[in-house]
Amino acid sequence: MCEVVDGEDELLRAVRNRFRTGATAIKLMTSGGVISPVDPIRVPQYSSAEIRTVTEEASRRGSYATAHAYSPEAIRHSVLNGVRCIEHGNLLDAETARLMADNEVYLVPTLATYDAMARRGEEIGLTEIGAAKNREVLNAGRNAVVLARDAGVRIGFGTDLMGELEDEQLAGLRLQCEALGVYDALRSATSTNAALLRRDDLGRIAEGAFGDLVILDGNPVDEPSVLWDESRTRTVIKAGQVITRQ
Repeated sequence: MCEVVDGEDELLRAVRNRFRTGATAIKLMTSGGVISPVDPIRVPQYSSAEIRTVTEEASRRGSYATAHAYSPEAIRHSVLNGVRCIEHGNLLDAETARLMADNEVYLVPTLATYDAMARRGEEIGLTEIGAAKNREVLNAGRNAVVLARDAGVRIGFGTDLMGELEDEQLAGLRLQCEALGVYDALRSATSTNAALLRRDDLGRIAEGAFGDLVILDGNPVDEPSVLWDESRTRTVIKAGQVITRQ
């Protein structure tokens, strides 16, 4: 899924190999992670030249690079060197949010991840170092989303949930609704994500689009919990075909 790569030549080789083997976009870790044991979450990773190597090669392939980044320092470092989207961004400040908006860089927050790890850290073997990092970014994440919205940053939707925590996906909708409101959260998960992916056949109901839909038994604008309450009836349509009713 990922690899440690250092130096411009090695990064160029890695990016080309990713595209050669089917990748449609490239993700860089430009700051440390919550569950990685030795890299601080605030310190920017990779030099400007290294990031540029990745973003320019992705652009030549008609694609783009996103950056896992938490701190303002790491986010600025990523934006100024050509990334299209910041993943996570929990420690974002207002000045950096304006820089993102000025450069038309998206934000994809993953609020569900930190909420789930705070509750289920012991279950998944989260270390004390990881738990401390998680506490730092947990409460800041929602504020970062609000700062991004107020600056005019386009906000997508993601969860970053894997393994044992995959059953927490719908909690991401709840948390994003609490931060942005229902309408903006739904837009994040549909049309904004489609725009980020440069896919006009996704995220909308129109002739020529994929026809991927979820039909709920209530109006989420009036009753937001219908989006995440698993006891409610929902129908899933994929490529125009009904695949699930529950």
